[in-house]
Amino acid sequence: MNNQASMPPYFQWIIDKRLAICAHPFHASHIRYLLEQRIHTVISISDTYSSGIPNQSRADLHVHTLNVPDGGAPTMQQCQQFVHRMEIARQREEGVVVECIRGKGSAGVLIGCYLLALWKVPPDYIVNHLRLIRPITLETSLQEQQLIDYHSKIAPTQRHFYAEVDQPHSWDIDTSYLNTTPLATPQQLSLA
Repeated sequence: MNNQASMPPYFQWIIDKRLAICAHPFHASHIRYLLEQRIHTVISISDTYSSGIPNQSRADLHVHTLNVPDGGAPTMQQCQQFVHRMEIARQREEGVVVECIRGKGSAGVLIGCYLLALWKVPPDYIVNHLRLIRPITLETSLQEQQLIDYHSKIAPTQRHFYAEVDQPHSWDIDTSYLNTTPLATPQQLSLA
């Protein structure tokens, strides 16, 4: 009997040892890999298929199934529940993996919502970040819109790191010399 662990298809850490994404872990060796990585919570997104996570492994994992239509986006309530589950897992110092049949789309929306809540940044930052680290993550404009809607819902309760950008700080560069030093003319610049 082979007891070796193997990585689930399209597995990737989004936040090291805390949040991962993958396609459906269909083999018991995939479950062993998740457990070796201290992942004890699986968020399983399904539309019509039933989660085929091997039954013998379910005792070792907290499996939560969300029904989301293929190409759709999780509801606001599902996004809020996911962010809450992430907080519980963080307190337990356990990892979470979001899995769906292909490891993109709805899984990316949930991950994006958590990153919005964690980093307190605008939704376009999250979309760009996800596309940079995992280009297949978001598939439809509906999924992007859900990130925007989630941000609109949580933004009033958050203090954003970028909210004070226009405020002067002690570390700002002194630009008072610009008021006394004449700027170079275009002709002077062309001679340089």
